[in-house]
Amino acid sequence: MPVYIVHGFRWPRPLIRVHVVLNNLDDASPEWLMSPECQACMLLNFQKLFPSIMARLPNLRLIEQHDEKDESASAISQPYAFIADKVTVCGLSEDVGKIMGEGTTAPVWDAMIQLRDKLVPGEKLGWYVVYNGDVERDGGPRSDSEERPRSAGLKGLFKRKPSKDS
Repeated sequence: MPVYIVHGFRWPRPLIRVHVVLNNLDDASPEWLMSPECQACMLLNFQKLFPSIMARLPNLRLIEQHDEKDESASAISQPYAFIADKVTVCGLSEDVGKIMGEGTTAPVWDAMIQLRDKLVPGEKLGWYVVYNGDVERDGGPRSDSEERPRSAGLKGLFKRKPSKDS
């Protein structure tokens, strides 16, 4: 159940959904960007769309907030995810000032501004504390090699009537 300190910007969920659809990203789950498959798909898409920007953002990550104790309908889909160039997992008694003081380099800052302007013009670029109580939450598509849970469905519920031929 990590708490992250991230430097980046918020990406509203409706804009994430539009991005996924318009770019035909079949391996992306717009409701959970932290899954390895989705993260790889989104970052590859950013590299194709914005190669010069992404060349300066080698550590870019997509981070989700999630409270595992919140069972309300709105908890299923958080209002936004975070696009971050710097992500620190906090331990106990973390020196937040030190983390923020390390900051980021001018080329990375400039690249983040450019990426933000492409995805969410005007969104604040800054430091956020993000709680995620369930990092390994199922985010959608799985690889074909993974075994998928199978539903028993209605099979076996209704017995087959013997045919007249048998």
